[in-house]
Amino acid sequence: RRSAFFAAASHELKTPVTVLKGQLSGMLAGVDIYQDRDKYLARSLAVTGRMEKLIQEMLTIFRMEQDDSAVRSDPVSLTELIQEQLDLAEDFAQLKEQQISVSLPPKAVIQGDRVLLSCAISNLLTNALKYSPDAALISVTLSERDTGFILDIENSGVHIPPESLPRLFEPFYRVEASRSRETGGSGLGLYLARMILDRHEAACTVMNTGIGVRVTVNFSCQKDDRLHENYT
Repeated sequence: RRSAFFAAASHELKTPVTVLKGQLSGMLAGVDIYQDRDKYLARSLAVTGRMEKLIQEMLTIFRMEQDDSAVRSDPVSLTELIQEQLDLAEDFAQLKEQQISVSLPPKAVIQGDRVLLSCAISNLLTNALKYSPDAALISVTLSERDTGFILDIENSGVHIPPESLPRLFEPFYRVEASRSRETGGSGLGLYLARMILDRHEAACTVMNTGIGVRVTVNFSCQKDDRLHENYT
C-alpha cells in the first residue's frame, strides 16, 4: 500500500514539475507566448504553491503513518477551532459570492490534538467551498448530543455520483480528472482528514442530499462536561 501511495505521489508531482519547467524554459528562451513574463511568473508561482501544499500533506501523512502512538489529548474548543477556519475561508467564499450559514454552540470542548483537528476541518471546509458553484450556500452546523458533538458541512448546487462516494477518502482519488486542473486540489485532503479523525475516534461520512453534499463528523465518546468547566 505504501509503494502504491508513493507511486501515485510521484505521478501527481510529475505534472506540475513538467508544467513549471516548460513555463520557465519558455520565458528564458523568449518564446512568443511567454513574452508576458509577469503573467507566466504568476502562473509558475501558483504551480509551486500547489506542489508545496501536496508535499506538506504527504509529509504529514508519512509522519502519522510512522508514528502509531496516540495523538495529543488536550482540551480543544471545537467552537473556536471551526470559527477560526471559517474566518480564514471568508475571502475565498467572497470571491465566489458564496454565502456561509453558521450555527455553533457557545461551548463545545473535546480532547484531542488542536493542530491536527484544524487541518482536518480546514480540508473539509475547503472542499465544500471549492467544489460548490458561485453563489452557492454552505451550511456549517455543530450540534451537541448526549454522546458527543456532530459537525455537518453541507454545500449546495452539486452532487457526487453514487459510485464515487465509497472512494472519496482514497488517496489521490478525484471525482473528475479535470478537478486537478480546475481547482488545484491535491487529491489528499479527504484522505488526510479521515486519517486525523480516525486517530480521534471520530467517524466521517459523505452523502448526497436534496440540495447538495453533506459531510458529517461524529465526535462521539469524546464529550466530557468537566472539560467545559476547566477549559480556558
